[in-house]
This record gives sequence, structure tokens and C-alpha cells, in this order.
Amino acid sequence: MRLFNAFKSNIIKYIKVIAAFCSKKSLKNFAGQLYDPEQPDGVKAFSTAAGVFLGIIPILGFQTISAISLAIVFRLNKALVLIFSHISLPPFLPLIIFLSYKMGGYWMGKGINTAASRPKIPVQNFNSPFLQYILGSLTLAVIAAVVTGLLTYAILKLLKAVKQYRQAAVLKDDFIAACGAMPHPR
Repeated sequence: MRLFNAFKSNIIKYIKVIAAFCSKKSLKNFAGQLYDPEQPDGVKAFSTAAGVFLGIIPILGFQTISAISLAIVFRLNKALVLIFSHISLPPFLPLIIFLSYKMGGYWMGKGINTAASRPKIPVQNFNSPFLQYILGSLTLAVIAAVVTGLLTYAILKLLKAVKQYRQAAVLKDDFIAACGAMPHPR
């Protein structure tokens, strides 16, 4: 009976902790970080890139902890880093592992034959599929992070330009309406 009561009290504690993280106040704080207009576009783009990088590198099980730590140390957008670090969810994981292994083949001297003078790592002692996967995942993580960061930055700049254009159009319409309401001098 004691064991059951201890188990029950621990479950209740865990539910309270989860409920605290999912409260309206916590969710509003999370959404406020996500849509913070005061934060520069470069920080948001770097946050997405860091999240993708940490989601792909092979530190399985520690991506979330490392993402939060990196976001705190570099003062990044924690919400964006956390969201984009979950790229290695089960639907994407087979594709990430496959692409990592294929890109590792480039470094190991087997696989992609597009470059005439590709860098080769001496593999006399390390000729293993695991090393190929590690090297490939680091390469894929860097490429995916750069692409994600650049795309995020371009999209954010485009959205700001569209918003400014719409505001200018509204001001122009308001000005025309105000001028139309004024009597013309004769």
C-alpha cells in the first residue's frame, strides 16, 4: 500500500509540473517569444539554423537539452530553437539517417563521385559505417542549418516588406479619403 501511495504522489507531482508548463501563462510566454517583433530577423534566422543543426547532429536523446542550453548561452529565440531542434522526429528520422550515411560516403571515399578532388580522410583504422554516418550527419547538419537560416531570414524580410507595403497602401487610401472629404478651394 505504501508503494502505491508513493507512486500515486509522484504521478500527481509530475502532472502538476506538466500542467504548469502547459498553463495559459506559459503558453502565452512561449508564443510571445515566437512572435517577438523586437527581436532582429538575424537572431530568429540563427535560432532556426541552430535548432536544425542540433536536431540533426548525432547526439540522440540530448538534442532538447543541448538546444535549450545553446539558446540560453547565445541568447537566441528559445521557442524557435526548441521547435526546429525536433526535426529528427520519427517521420523524418529514416531520411536523415539515410542522407547522413550517403554524405558520409563522400568523406570516406565511397559514394558521391561529383568532385574530381574530393577530400579523403585516411580510413585505414576507421573504415566503419558508424564513422561514415557521424561524418555525414555533421555535414548534413551544417548544410541544412545554413539553408534553413538563409530561408528563414529571406522569408522574414519578405514578410516585413509586405507588411510595410500594406501599411503604406492603407495610409494612401486614408489620405485620399481625407482629401476627398475636404471641400475644394475655388
